[in-house]
Amino acid sequence: MPRFTREQVRRRRQIAAAIVAVVGLVLVGGCTRLVVGALRGGDEEAASVPVPYTADDAAMTVPATAQDAAALAQLPGDLELGEDEVLGVDVSAHQGEIDWQAVAGDGIGFAYIKATEGAGFTDSRFAENWAGARAAGVTPGAYHYFTLCSPGADQARDFLAAAPPDDAALPPALDLEFDGACEERPSAEDAQREIDAFTAAVEKAWGRRLVIYSSSDWRRHYGLPVTDARPDWLFSDSGRPDQEDWSLWQLRFDGKVAGIDGRVDMDVARIESLREHAEIADGEGALTHAPAAEG
Repeated sequence: MPRFTREQVRRRRQIAAAIVAVVGLVLVGGCTRLVVGALRGGDEEAASVPVPYTADDAAMTVPATAQDAAALAQLPGDLELGEDEVLGVDVSAHQGEIDWQAVAGDGIGFAYIKATEGAGFTDSRFAENWAGARAAGVTPGAYHYFTLCSPGADQARDFLAAAPPDDAALPPALDLEFDGACEERPSAEDAQREIDAFTAAVEKAWGRRLVIYSSSDWRRHYGLPVTDARPDWLFSDSGRPDQEDWSLWQLRFDGKVAGIDGRVDMDVARIESLREHAEIADGEGALTHAPAAEG
């Protein structure tokens, strides 16, 4: 007696044919992707190449500061935020453990976080602060504290290892000050050469111009040609900076924000200005400048 009827045999043959067809499609699709990938030079390799930031990009989105934000009390005098201005902080391991949810709840929309200093030093809380800020909805940006005791290329290598390109983050920032362990004062030409090496490497990797912050001592000693065409981060504790086209304004060193024990640097960002000045036009490389005369 047959084990299956003719109808059962017919149905089993149809199922088997369908399975063979599906397997064939999967194999053909996989081969097609491999061929296309080979023709393109490899999708994974192409994806690792940073895409230059443009002012029309959706990156660098920062939450607006609420009109009743507690942190607005940190503004000097009777000043109010402009339409495109948002409140932020800049932090490092010196602030200790930060409750980023509380920081966000106080009205802080962005945070520049110290990543590295000189060569061979990564801030011990950088990764923790970066992840915490992002999880709380605070847009992060990484900054590097430059020193004159290490080659600029080495400093760039360590910074990029700690803070690789991130399309959703603020553009990276360079902090030029004399405070710290390094006491060397090379010539303006030598100092600028190392700064140029740093900016060239980081801007090529990130596809954006660096934000430049500098102390008054640095500017008096070396001048500041490196800021030309880059976003400026200026300090003023009495009101907005006198320079009209600033992108970031540091308004105090002794701010008080929920979620941070002790004092913290407070900042205001003009997001559209920051986006515009961070843009590197098509075909334009990293910007370098001739050094200023020493003061």
